[in-house]
Formats: sequence, structure tokens, C-alpha cells
Amino acid sequence: MSRGPGKVERAIEAAFLASPDATFSVADLGPIAYPGLNRVEKRHRVAIIRAADRVAARHWWAKLISERPGGQIIYCNTLDVRSYAIGRMRADFLNNTTTVAQIEALLEEPAPDDPWRNRSKWDLVRPGGAWWRHVEIARARKAGDAAEAERINTVLRAEVAERFAALKGKS
Repeated sequence: MSRGPGKVERAIEAAFLASPDATFSVADLGPIAYPGLNRVEKRHRVAIIRAADRVAARHWWAKLISERPGGQIIYCNTLDVRSYAIGRMRADFLNNTTTVAQIEALLEEPAPDDPWRNRSKWDLVRPGGAWWRHVEIARARKAGDAAEAERINTVLRAEVAERFAALKGKS
């Protein structure tokens, strides 16, 4: 019989609640769960993943697995657009080697003369963007409003279908 969350789970929960707009990898959670430990071994990583999975399920966080060999695990808050976007980009094959600071810069609205404007993800996180809608769907589901979640999902699907149709027409 369980006696409730252990020290690792409580430490991870405190980190998730203290930073709702952050993302965490298993490597980031190592020093949080085991302060003062010189080397995080496999047994520690397994305990961290188990505890983080339980905390994530309770607090609407997502577990994303990186699309590269080794599959780094990233936890992000599905109720916060910034955390969700950073988590998606950290797990993405194209951006998973990019630093968090660089990813955060890609989420800002680009200047008209910015040479990296085409890499910007501003259109996804701005109100009405795809990732913004994903967060709104999660918020509606958390509030118990299934009809609103379905409405937002329908709008998102229609928008995606419209973009695909426009791409087909360009061929």
C-alpha cells in the first residue's frame, strides 16, 4: 500500500508548480530530485521518470520524447503556451540541439529585417496560432468544457485542411 508521494515526487511537483512556464528534461530534474548528488545514474533517472510521469498526469503536463537517437524526455505544461511551445521545440528533430535561450528567441515576434524570420515560431504561439489552440483545448478540457474543446479542435482542423488545400493548389 502506498503512503503517498515520495521525496523525489514531491521535489519534482514543487519544481513543476514553481515554474509553470518552464520545461524540464530528465537531466534538468536530476539535481532537483537528488540535490548534492555528483552523478545521476540509471536508477536515479528511472525514479525521476516514474515520479515525473505521476506528477505530470496530476498537473496537466505532457511527456514528450525527443525525435533523435537517445530520445531525451521533456516535460512541458499543456496549460501554458510558452512551456508547451518550448517543450515541442526541444523534442522536435530540427530544434532539439538548439539551446533553450535560442528557442525562446524564436518564439518572439520577429522584426521585419530579421534574417532568421523564416525560423520564427511566433505564428504558432500567438493568439489564434496552432500551438495556442492546443493549449486552449487543454484548458477547456481541464475546466470540464468538452463542447468548447471540440469547437476549438474543429476550427483547428478546418484551418489545417485549408492550408493543405492551398499547398495542393500550388503544385
